[in-house]
Amino acid sequence: MRASPLAALALGLALSTPALAEDDAKPQKWKVVCATQSKDGSRAVQGTDLVIEAGEQVKDGVAVEGDVIVRKGARVEDVVAIRGRVIVEPGGRVTGSAVSLGGEVRVHKGAAVDGDAIALGGRLKVDQDEAVKGDKVSLSFEIGGRDIVRGFIEGVLDEETGCHIVDEDTQDV
Repeated sequence: MRASPLAALALGLALSTPALAEDDAKPQKWKVVCATQSKDGSRAVQGTDLVIEAGEQVKDGVAVEGDVIVRKGARVEDVVAIRGRVIVEPGGRVTGSAVSLGGEVRVHKGAAVDGDAIALGGRLKVDQDEAVKGDKVSLSFEIGGRDIVRGFIEGVLDEETGCHIVDEDTQDV
C-alpha cells in the first residue's frame, strides 16, 4: 500500500511550522554564567555579580560582565570588574586596589580602599577623598557620546562569548 501524499504534506507542514515562526523572531542571545573559587581564596564569576558578604575574607575578586559588590563587614584584597562596576558599600574594605574596566568604581561613605581606585572607560565616584588611600584614576574618552575605552573593552569581550576560567593548574574549569 502506498502512503497518501496528503498525509506526507501535512506531516511536513506540521514539522516546519515552528521553524517558519522562528524566522520572524529575533535570535536568542545566550548569557553565559560561570563561577569558580580557587584554593587561595580568590573568586571569579562571568555573566553575574560577585557579592562578597559580611564576614567574608576573599583574596581577589573578579567579575567579567558583572559587578563586584563588597558589603559591610566584608574584606577583599583586590577587586576587578571587567565590563561591570566595583561597589564598595559603607563598612566594606578593599585592602588592595579596586579596578573597573568599562564600568564604574563606586566607594561609598564609610567604605575603605587601601590601594588605588581605577576606572578605565567609566566613572570613579568616591564619597570621601580619604576613603581611598592610593591614587584615584578615571580615564574616559568620549566621541559622539560613545566612550572609546569602553568600546574597545566590549569589542574584545564580544569576540569570546564562552567561559574560560583557569585555575592554578592552567586547566579549564
